[in-house]
Amino acid sequence: MTLVINVGLLLLGTIAALAAFGGETWRKTDEPLLKRITSRGWLALLCMLATLGLGVAKEVRTNKAAAEAAIREQELQTKSDQMNKELGETYTRLKRTAAELGETRTKLAAVEPNLLQAMIVATAGIRRESDFTTPHLRGEASITLMSGRRTDEPLVLFGGDMIDYTVFCNEGSHRFPALGRTSGAPRLILSVGGTDYPLNEHGRQMVIGPIGTAMRAVLQNPQRLSDCTLKMLIESADRTREAAQIEPLLKMIREARQDSDTH
Repeated sequence: MTLVINVGLLLLGTIAALAAFGGETWRKTDEPLLKRITSRGWLALLCMLATLGLGVAKEVRTNKAAAEAAIREQELQTKSDQMNKELGETYTRLKRTAAELGETRTKLAAVEPNLLQAMIVATAGIRRESDFTTPHLRGEASITLMSGRRTDEPLVLFGGDMIDYTVFCNEGSHRFPALGRTSGAPRLILSVGGTDYPLNEHGRQMVIGPIGTAMRAVLQNPQRLSDCTLKMLIESADRTREAAQIEPLLKMIREARQDSDTH
């Protein structure tokens, strides 16, 4: 719309100038003013009046657009101020939350080491499953038992370990807890640290030996029992076997205490 008004002003100004150019716009007589104006003069006068009207309309329109732009700018400024205020409040809350988290972390750093050490001390004498093994007999005279928890490592037992075991033998497609249905009394013997423990179909046996000393376990099969499986579960209260796992935890406790003391 503004472009149309500007073009109109240019056309009217040009026509008015051309109408007055090279000719008389009024007669030099004693007649009344309106009768002295020539056709060329009326054309120029009308173009000038139209130019004036369009100019006034353009200024009114421009002022209105400027006022609307000022209102929009004020609204945007108000919204911007509100957003900045909200961002400032959010930043303040985040700083307060970070400070609270820092205080909580400091408190936990002071408490957690004591809790962890208390847990280790409280559970030091509790028996728990520490290892297992499931060898399958194929007529061998003896088998070195392998650890079920540590791949490709032999099973080691400690004095005071409790063994819970069951022997399963197959007969055709059936499996039953037994040492085989053959003549005589085939027996299996568990050898640990120079001590032999005869095994029945199932039972529970404590290992005799020095506490804290690892002893390899060997299963003796004097009757060359075949197609049988021994399932053995070891429970222990000796933490020597778990020293490698506990040491990182103890190290973490010491480091946490040092950090707590420095802060």
